[in-house]
Amino acid sequence: MTTLRRGMFAALTLALIGLPSAAFAEFKPSSALRSACMNDAFKLCSSELGSMDRLLACLQAKKSQASAKCQAQYDAESKTAEKK
Repeated sequence: MTTLRRGMFAALTLALIGLPSAAFAEFKPSSALRSACMNDAFKLCSSELGSMDRLLACLQAKKSQASAKCQAQYDAESKTAEKK
């Protein structure tokens, strides 16, 4: 049941992201993003720390709750990934 719930959550998150799947697959967080969002990742997405893909999806889903610094860095890097 937990696997099904996580799968549904991941599918919903990807649909809400609005990024083309190829751009999302190529998205690699920089050290600047990791630094800007580390506290938010621990606070908002601690259950997803085992997988970078799930962690990024969680941060995207909870972006409105993240710090302004994290939001700005995530938006900047998402736009760069979109252009590739």
